[in-house]
Amino acid sequence: MFVPPRSGGRVIKSELHRSPADLVLLPDGKRALTANHTSDTVSLVDIVAGKVLAEVRCGKKPVAVACSPDGKRAAVSDLWSGTITQILVGNSSLEVVRSVTVGSFPRGLVFAQEGNCIYAAIGGKNEVVQLSGQVNQRWPAPREPRHLALSQDGKWLAAASSQSAQVRCWNLKTGELHWERKIEDAFNLRGLAFSPDGQAVLCVHNVRREFPVSKDNIEKGWVIDSRVTKLALKADAVPSSWQVALDTRGQAVGDPNGLALSGDGKILAVAAGGTHELLLLDAPALPWNAGDPGDFLDADLQKKGFRRIELRGQPTAVVFTKDNKAVVANYLLDCLQVVDVHKGTIIRTIPLVGPAQRSAARRGQALFYDARRSHHQWFSCHTCHVDGHTCCLNFDTLNDGCYGTPKMTPSLHNVSKTGPWTWHGWQKDLGAAVKHSLTKTMFGPEPTKTEVADMLAFLETLTPPPNPNPVGPEAERGKKIFHEKAGCARCHRGPYYTSRGNYDVGLEPDGGPYKLWNPPSLIGLYDRGPYLHDGRAKSLQELLQKHHTPQMLGGEKITAQERADLIAFLLTL
Repeated sequence: MFVPPRSGGRVIKSELHRSPADLVLLPDGKRALTANHTSDTVSLVDIVAGKVLAEVRCGKKPVAVACSPDGKRAAVSDLWSGTITQILVGNSSLEVVRSVTVGSFPRGLVFAQEGNCIYAAIGGKNEVVQLSGQVNQRWPAPREPRHLALSQDGKWLAAASSQSAQVRCWNLKTGELHWERKIEDAFNLRGLAFSPDGQAVLCVHNVRREFPVSKDNIEKGWVIDSRVTKLALKADAVPSSWQVALDTRGQAVGDPNGLALSGDGKILAVAAGGTHELLLLDAPALPWNAGDPGDFLDADLQKKGFRRIELRGQPTAVVFTKDNKAVVANYLLDCLQVVDVHKGTIIRTIPLVGPAQRSAARRGQALFYDARRSHHQWFSCHTCHVDGHTCCLNFDTLNDGCYGTPKMTPSLHNVSKTGPWTWHGWQKDLGAAVKHSLTKTMFGPEPTKTEVADMLAFLETLTPPPNPNPVGPEAERGKKIFHEKAGCARCHRGPYYTSRGNYDVGLEPDGGPYKLWNPPSLIGLYDRGPYLHDGRAKSLQELLQKHHTPQMLGGEKITAQERADLIAFLLTL
């Protein structure tokens, strides 16, 4: 029986959900490390014996884990701490060595081939860094780099930025950017891997189509698709990228979270978190298309070369063992699952410890991440409200009573405390809003009263991460401008910088159907953008200088310096 270990003199609570967000195999192929997002721990797991060997505390909200080539050291990204925790790995032990501050929202991690340094994606600072004892090199990587991959020969480093839909590749010998490519219409870039021959980078992601979110369009695959993109390593390759659609008619693939290629390159595995399954594709038979791959997986591949393995829960990451078994981190089931990819069966489930019963919030979280609640399971609440926040994209839904008026996906941080809801503030009941979204946006079955209550319990937990921006003299001056000169506090006031009224702020042209707008909360503004209901303002500078100036809203005209101070204040909220 696994006994919860002590860390810093404190017992790690067994009643906490572990929620593995990522895993990595150690070189021996028999042990794995997991980044446990909700217990702030890392676990060492024997995947052959099926047991947890050790567990150690790290920083807040770990999201990624990596190990050195010799398997003796590990690193984990502490999302809310802004740190990388470095760990010594023994045969059946873990020991924290140090915690290195790297900047806000560290995510993807890989060790260099020589093991002498670590590469990390720093989502909040829009950069990829190289660090040993400290950060010694930085590369720009807008917006929100989440995942990293290293080529087998150790010469190339790739990063996928979720919000900009860009993949970048660096030559590690020269330290120079090799290429930067945008995957058109893509968002939620997740798994990233080099092909076994090292000649391409593969990335799994969603695609947003420019059609209204109607039941008919969802059914046709004209709203949100799931795809894999292959990008050529050669900088001058023509074409430079190809795609494969993953969805099947009537049974789409919601929220692909991670991907891996078997060592022999014959199997591509995709962890589909929203549909609770592992997809297995015949990699050599994939019908890569340099243009639009269509809305559905190739019919011939569906008949031979495509399998769906039911896992339940929420698979978030997948890796292959040397003997081509797949090991999956399952967030909502608090476990690792070992899958025989040839037989298509789960051969071992390894619990990471957690509560025996799920709370209402945990049940609501499962609903939030469940793409099977949507028509033909194309997307979940999480698809657009990423991790309870926002994907920063417009969607044309019926939430305002009509199509043809696409709106920015709002953040759900503090949503239970910032009513009324919707951009026009017509929704006064959050439970009714939940029901409306599940049935009128996702066109799924009507939720029960218990399911609505569970979802509300989960939404109550959606608080923003710690703001990494310090309050300096500029922000102090900006605060005074915000409250006294610019007039912002008339609509954006109180602890959440919003109000319950709706206001005419001149955003609708004359004759437009809507004059009144619900002021969004300004908390966490630094982690959003573009701005306004339709994303017309690409930056806060543009917002305050062109579309939403103080003088347009009854305030006084401000100078360029005052605007800079006001922005400095807004970024600290």
